[in-house]
Amino acid sequence: MAIKFIDFTQVIENSLIGIFILSKTNDVIYANKHTYDLLGYDKKETLKLSNILHPQFWETCQHTIQTVIHQEKRMEAMEQKLIKKDGSILHVETDALPYKHENSTFAQIHVRDISKRKVFEKEYVSREEEYQLISKNTSDVLLELSEEGKVKYISPSVEHVLGYQEQDFLEVDLLAFIHPSDIPNITNAINSLKEEEEPFLITYRVCSKENRYIWVEAKGKIIHRHKEKRILLGLRDNSVQMETERLLRQSEKLALIGELSAGVVHEIKNPLTSIKGFLQLMQAGTIETKDYITILNSEIERIEHIANDLLGFAKPKEEMANLSIHQVLDEVVFLLNAQSKRKNVYIYWQKKADDVEVLGDKSQLKQVFINLIKNAIEASFEDGVIDVSLEEQDSFVLIKVTDHGSGIPKHNLDKLGESFFTTKKKGTGLGLMVSYKIINNHNGRIHIESEENKGTTFIIYLPKSR
Repeated sequence: MAIKFIDFTQVIENSLIGIFILSKTNDVIYANKHTYDLLGYDKKETLKLSNILHPQFWETCQHTIQTVIHQEKRMEAMEQKLIKKDGSILHVETDALPYKHENSTFAQIHVRDISKRKVFEKEYVSREEEYQLISKNTSDVLLELSEEGKVKYISPSVEHVLGYQEQDFLEVDLLAFIHPSDIPNITNAINSLKEEEEPFLITYRVCSKENRYIWVEAKGKIIHRHKEKRILLGLRDNSVQMETERLLRQSEKLALIGELSAGVVHEIKNPLTSIKGFLQLMQAGTIETKDYITILNSEIERIEHIANDLLGFAKPKEEMANLSIHQVLDEVVFLLNAQSKRKNVYIYWQKKADDVEVLGDKSQLKQVFINLIKNAIEASFEDGVIDVSLEEQDSFVLIKVTDHGSGIPKHNLDKLGESFFTTKKKGTGLGLMVSYKIINNHNGRIHIESEENKGTTFIIYLPKSR
């Protein structure tokens, strides 16, 4: 059945916003139930505008009422304060529009309680003031980035740490200040943060005003400001720690080179002996030179290969790039074969996955693999086998190094990687500690599985390049 007429009286009376009607003489000629409830009055009581309107807003309200009634113009929402019957203040948002009845025009006022919003805003302003106070007095650099990577805020401490003024960064893409080799790392971290909203901690290099790159440690998290999602970064000058770690890595690397040198000398000595023998035979005229040129070239190339691998590992240059894990492990296994042969240990290198690229520092990753495989050689019994394998698992590549030695007691597993903790008689524990740090800096992790009298497996997880 079609409804021909609807009485809106009950709709207005039971509305969830306050509605009242004012005459041009400021008399309240009607107020709905919600208005009385908001102000704490009984429906039988008479409301007077002079009693319920805060004096601070009297002049503004008078102007609004006269504009609505005489110009018949709607007035947009504004915030005001009303006084409740018990004298307490009620924060409201009001708007007004003309209401015509017979030949008269009145002002129809809509009232919405915004007390909770005002409490939230007050807390927000308080937090904002605290945030500004902290950011202006901390030695760390605080940045706020838009989702597009533009700098929206940077703390004054940027001048002390990097030498820039605040305005040098504002509305500029942060990547413009980052070392090119570190851009993929920070980009991946920020993209992951935007997708998963999980805080991150990474280190990278930022260009200072003096055009010098400074290592910083950055903590990132998502915040919500002004109805926008933003990225908050806290930067701390990490130069001293990074230099200390670099020197520690280099020291450990030199120690590894010293340990590898005996095996390398042996590997070089064999082809040199062959070359010397052939040269002596040629000199005596016993053999034709042209018949043995290919063999001599092959032996020289082998020496060159060994020397290049050792020099490539020893050079101090450090930079992040997309690397073939197959190639890195091929070079490491080739380099360590000499040491494993001296102990009659065989390295079995299995490629269970297609070639995979990771973002990493080749020299540092080689240092980790050399350290773990060398440890496996030392832990193996004579005529033993070391399994080195490469697998894929979701977004990670897994490198496993397994020996079949005596294993590690359970009570020692959690201590591995700590400074100066070692299970070797003459070890320092620094090699494994450095390895843990390197893998952590590559956003990976090391997991250890060991069983006494059966052996140990080190599993390295590294994120694949995106």
